[in-house]
Amino acid sequence: MKATMCFQYLTALLMLTAACGSGGDPASVSSGVDTLSLAVVDTIGLDMGDSNYVFGQLLRVGHGADGSIIALDMQAGRLIVFSPSGEFTGYIGAPGPGPGEFQVPMDFAVFPDGGIAVTDAISRVISFFDTSGNYTGMLSGFFPTPPMRIEGAPAGAMIGQHMPMVMTGETMEMSLELSRWTDSPEPDLTYFSRAMQLDLSEGSAISTRGPEFEFAVGPDGSVFVAEVSDTLFSVIGYNPGGEEFLSVSEPVERVPMTQEEIDAGGLGISIMVNDEGASADMSRVENTYPWRNVIASIGVDSESRIWVELACYDQPLFRVYDYAGTLLFAAVPELRFPQVGRPAFRVDAGGIIAFDRDPLDYPKIYILQPVEI
Repeated sequence: MKATMCFQYLTALLMLTAACGSGGDPASVSSGVDTLSLAVVDTIGLDMGDSNYVFGQLLRVGHGADGSIIALDMQAGRLIVFSPSGEFTGYIGAPGPGPGEFQVPMDFAVFPDGGIAVTDAISRVISFFDTSGNYTGMLSGFFPTPPMRIEGAPAGAMIGQHMPMVMTGETMEMSLELSRWTDSPEPDLTYFSRAMQLDLSEGSAISTRGPEFEFAVGPDGSVFVAEVSDTLFSVIGYNPGGEEFLSVSEPVERVPMTQEEIDAGGLGISIMVNDEGASADMSRVENTYPWRNVIASIGVDSESRIWVELACYDQPLFRVYDYAGTLLFAAVPELRFPQVGRPAFRVDAGGIIAFDRDPLDYPKIYILQPVEI
């Protein structure tokens, strides 16, 4: 008899509902501070042609410690590496169940020394690679899964989102937490925690409410949490030891989605596991929540500036803060993206990039640079 299990993650990271439609004036956010334009200086990706540049399903994109651009293609089951200017340079990992291979890779982390870690939802391990992309080992023993989102930190530490589960009688208690790991599947420290709802339907499906926060790690190991809400702008900063040192918070008036966004639905990941192996699929799900989130993403650049992407406007707009919580400037992309299917943005020590998770034409990566306007 085949045992089948389906995990469905409807996350703020992957939900297109986080991309705003109409409503609100971006100029009001940048009032009193300078505004920078984010110019698209190049793109990576082809509709057809050289297979190294044709993507299946981009799940995560970021910079390596050397400034390279690394793309996690979930459909291809590997990481694809490009030079800072966008030339293909190689692969990390491959599809499969063996050491250094991935069944359903969900995210990757880059360490300050250039090493890379990849978390796999089905293998339930985090695999490690050196600066040349060679497999060096794994961390296993996670339950029920390893962290789905991870970021590298100094001294070989990883910061990540995970979902601890505890059975109390016939009740399953579940939470979404942000924690730190070093050399054990048990976290060393938990920064942030939120209770979650659990729905066991037909005894075979686990459905979770989407993550209620985004996070980023600064070059010094400081951790920043942006709560995902339709009524609150909130950013909290923790030092590497877990002590809170920053809190920026303000209420925000709800902004409804457009009918186009509601009709388009959201983008979720379904993971199927049975005796024959595992597979993952990204598909649209019905939008049942008609309000836009305030924050879409958070990142920290090489100058320790905190970039918070707002999701309640027609176009992406960033508020940029220092570690003291002072608003330094605002930034807006010069390229106007569609309301539905607009790319995800990533700001890290290597720069600013955006990438298509659910493109209108074909997946691509955008390389951006700020310019004064």
